[in-house]
Amino acid sequence: MKILIIDDEVNICTTIKDILEDEGYSADFSINFSEGFQKLKSQLYDVVFLDIWLPDKDGVIGLQEIKSYFPEIEVVMISGHGNIENAVESIKFGAYDFLEKPLSLDRILLVIKNLKDKIELTQHIKEYKLDYLKKYDLLGNSPQIKELRAKIEKIAQTNARVLITGENGTGKEHVARLIHLLSKRSSKRFVEINCSAIPSELMESEMFGYEAGAFTGALNDKIGLFEAADKGTIFLDEIGDMDINLQAKLLRVLETGEFTRVGSIKTIKSDFRLITATNKNLEDEISANNFREDLYYRISVVPIHVPPLRERKTDIPVLIEHFINEACVTNGIEKKTIDKGLLEKMINYSWPGNVRQLKNAVERMVVLSDSSIITLNDAPPFLTEANNQQSKLNIEDLMAEFYPLKHAKDIFEKDYIEKVLELTGWNISKASKILEIERTYLHKKIKHFQISKE
Repeated sequence: MKILIIDDEVNICTTIKDILEDEGYSADFSINFSEGFQKLKSQLYDVVFLDIWLPDKDGVIGLQEIKSYFPEIEVVMISGHGNIENAVESIKFGAYDFLEKPLSLDRILLVIKNLKDKIELTQHIKEYKLDYLKKYDLLGNSPQIKELRAKIEKIAQTNARVLITGENGTGKEHVARLIHLLSKRSSKRFVEINCSAIPSELMESEMFGYEAGAFTGALNDKIGLFEAADKGTIFLDEIGDMDINLQAKLLRVLETGEFTRVGSIKTIKSDFRLITATNKNLEDEISANNFREDLYYRISVVPIHVPPLRERKTDIPVLIEHFINEACVTNGIEKKTIDKGLLEKMINYSWPGNVRQLKNAVERMVVLSDSSIITLNDAPPFLTEANNQQSKLNIEDLMAEFYPLKHAKDIFEKDYIEKVLELTGWNISKASKILEIERTYLHKKIKHFQISKE
């Protein structure tokens, strides 16, 4: 740790310098503010002892200048004419402590010890945050990912509401967390609510909390997730599945910034940023009266689309290498590589389950493979079957990959519609009769699943 003393009394400077160097610290001094400030510009210091009365600068003004240019430097004010007003003013402008002359040796060493602990803790937090940020970095160098990464970096520092769209398994939650980690709210909570996983009758109490006695079983007050996310980020995943009545309540919260707990009349304010995600086409849901149009415009200030994996095949080798390394470390397995033939198969496969399916497949192959090289013999059935170019998943594949029920249903529905369309030669009328759905609804499904006639 490197320390600079700025004081017009040379004996004070040398005394503090000698004390600090005896304790193993690196120390230097200047007898006026101008000289000291030049040293701060040319060298890296962790701590500054700053006299409040200097011949060329008022110490409190000097403190403000130091904090303005070097916000991470800790400043300890010292004075022979100290008073409460000076101390309060110094702390107000960012000083760590205020010491009065004559200086106590023990007090100086205690302050430095506490500052050393604080600086080390701050560094550990920065390193942890950097590692955590790397965990949610977007892997790949495709144009789609580069564009997505640039958009995230641009909007992360704002408070704009974001609507993330994309198929199941593309990484919408991943994108939401990255936005939060890059934002000014990163030190606060990221609260996730899956709108499709919580029953509609429980969703309101989960979101806004409840008072004791509000309903049977409500024995104690409970803070809602919106309240818990104050100064942080709320992520509403699968918002397209939110009950229409609850949508109206959410709209009022977004308009006023206020809500009440279930069973209470007390108004609660929460300063949160809203990020939402869906795999549905909300415009179609609006047409079907399943989603409020006014809420849609409230949540989609900044729309972000996460592309499916089949549209960025050049990223697949990067992702595979990452998932192999991750699986090896997690499971305590020596590093493995992938056979070129299998890699080519995986690049050509269209991955209907997207990144999630790819990750699951890679981890399974890493764990089950007996060799340091993963080959076609280790691949799951959907990669080795003769018709794998069609990228269809049968029920065994779905079970093997352990997809959530909703995701598996979507995969099956898309596959089934594609097969019916192929069978009828893409005759929409015939296909809709076989499926027993309206033509307009079939068109919406084709658009939703991005099914194209090859």
